[in-house]
Amino acid sequence: MNEAIRVESLVKRFGSLTAVDQVSFTVEQGEIFGILGPNGAGKTTTLEIIEGLQTPTGGTVTVLGLDILKHARQVKARIGVQLQSSAYFDYLSLKEILAL
Repeated sequence: MNEAIRVESLVKRFGSLTAVDQVSFTVEQGEIFGILGPNGAGKTTTLEIIEGLQTPTGGTVTVLGLDILKHARQVKARIGVQLQSSAYFDYLSLKEILAL
């Protein structure tokens, strides 16, 4: 299989708070993968870095073989993200939601 996501030694700090500390994992194409942990463990921050919404303090992330920092535009063009909740879903058709 090919790697869809590779996270290596990922670190994210907000001032003196380390939200993500040396996280590493890979997700193969077609694999179902979950990130579990208590509130404040860095799950959302890790996903936001993978999605290109936040910049890591350290480490590397590749999505579909592309470095998220060097090729942010190409990564964003090739991935889709479904947020857990949104106020807009009540106003959109299924076709519009899928187009997002």
